[in-house]
Amino acid sequence: MMHRRLFWKLFLAFWLANSLTFLVGAGAFMIDDLRGDTPGLRSMLATELNLLHRYGEQAGRQYLQVSPQPPQVQVGLYDGTGHLLAGRAVAEPRFERALLDQGGQALVLRASVATRLDEAPRPRSMGPLLTGTLMSALFALLCSLYLTRPLTWLREAMGQVAQGRFDVRVRPRLGRRRDEIVELAEDCDRMAGQLKALVEAQQQLLHDISHELRSPLTRLHVAIGLLRQQPEREEMLGRIERESRRMDDLIEQLLTLARVQSQQGQSEHGELDAVEVLAQIVEDARFEAGMKQAQVSLQGAGTFVTRGHEELLYRAFENVVRNAVRYTAPGSEVRVEARLVGGGEQLQVHIVDQGPGVEPARLQSIFEPFDRGGHSGADGFGLGLAIARRAIGLHQGSISAKSSEAGGLSVAILLPRLG
Repeated sequence: MMHRRLFWKLFLAFWLANSLTFLVGAGAFMIDDLRGDTPGLRSMLATELNLLHRYGEQAGRQYLQVSPQPPQVQVGLYDGTGHLLAGRAVAEPRFERALLDQGGQALVLRASVATRLDEAPRPRSMGPLLTGTLMSALFALLCSLYLTRPLTWLREAMGQVAQGRFDVRVRPRLGRRRDEIVELAEDCDRMAGQLKALVEAQQQLLHDISHELRSPLTRLHVAIGLLRQQPEREEMLGRIERESRRMDDLIEQLLTLARVQSQQGQSEHGELDAVEVLAQIVEDARFEAGMKQAQVSLQGAGTFVTRGHEELLYRAFENVVRNAVRYTAPGSEVRVEARLVGGGEQLQVHIVDQGPGVEPARLQSIFEPFDRGGHSGADGFGLGLAIARRAIGLHQGSISAKSSEAGGLSVAILLPRLG
């Protein structure tokens, strides 16, 4: 499950900005109301004093009883002796105004908050609104920088990759940041590294191809030159024919390798029985092994029906089996074992020969093009196992090699069932 760290960071940032804006605005109004210095309180006190002057104590009492008073604010009407006549008792008066009513009675109007009746009503302050606007703008700026700076770095890096500079990396510039953008930067860095490896592999492949083609062509030219000097030596024609056949084989294997690498055969996938394909290859390999008094045995039965490219899968099995037959010792046996694993959803194939084997340090490199496993004088061009690895990978399988216990090489192929 992917952790949506960036989503939660943005969500919490915007939520915090809105919450702080609301709290600052509401808090400013609440402080103003708690202080009591509001136009409503001044209006009530002014009306109360006017009623007392014009209509007397009775009118003032009635007005205090029916007029709403601000919360947590006490307003009381007292006589000259300090007796509460109306309203609520004021323990600590912060506003006090003495007066004589219409009948000449001394009265005192008190309130628990300080206010000035001679001031004009103040308009509501724009401070909370401005504060909220500025805070929202600040958070928006920070979020914009948080998002756009790494995206700008990614765009610049991809531009450099498009120009062929594959050494550019974005992840180190992000520091200790941990979110989806970092994962995107790591994927981009990984892509740049893979592109670099592919370009280098292509360049190396072209170099190897030119080297491999140069050798048979050189021998052809030498043979032709000798044939022209000594026309009676017809054996030179046989050498020319053999070298031409080797060139044809090399070109065919190169075309197969290029086809597997580009995955051009995916549209031709169909149902096939991998065990049946393997049995056909073993049957053909027995004839070739008989020329060196060797044997090829197939152990394991049953069927394994899957979807795939039959020709490429045939080439993969054939290259591994024929490679084992080529290197196994005369009079020995090449064992091919096929069995179902993973509840019948995977086919595991082992091809074991009794040849000279491969050094442990070269067990991975033998699947690279033009690598002969350290046997420089061996036949072939070192493309068989490379084709096999790419063909098995095209079918979402895996192939590996190790030294067998009895000597020789053991190649393991794991092929999943594709629906």
